[in-house]
Amino acid sequence: MAAAIQVAGPVEVKVDSSTLGWTANGVEATAEAFFLNVPGDENGGDDGPPIDVQYLGEIARVRVELTKWDETVASPVLSRLSAGSAGTPGTVGTLMFTASKTFSLVLAGTITTYTFPRAFARNNIEVNRGSKFSRLIIEFECHKNADGLLYSSAATV
Repeated sequence: MAAAIQVAGPVEVKVDSSTLGWTANGVEATAEAFFLNVPGDENGGDDGPPIDVQYLGEIARVRVELTKWDETVASPVLSRLSAGSAGTPGTVGTLMFTASKTFSLVLAGTITTYTFPRAFARNNIEVNRGSKFSRLIIEFECHKNADGLLYSSAATV
């Protein structure tokens, strides 16, 4: 296959199959892998280079900067917990995966779609308010689900 310019087309951002909104300039997705160095006396122990490296898995970070969104769909996302509501922090100690407090995040493009079955807003959530249009910026952290799936190109999982 020849190299070609890739255009995903406009992407509708969905949370648990409901439309959250549309972005200003697309969605940014980053895959982050985790590794552990294995030290060995052959290379100087802990102070030298590793004799091997263990792969420990990966997560994805998906950053959306929305200029058009649904406040009702955004409310639980802003609370960071599925079934929560904005402005009402959840119970301290809640286990996100065990208590099913994550969302499915769907990036429904006109050409390609990606679904992250286990996502939640972990880092800062930003919104500007004023006389100009608002932007809602959310960075989702996505983890593999119980079946080991981090993401799929299917519309649902």
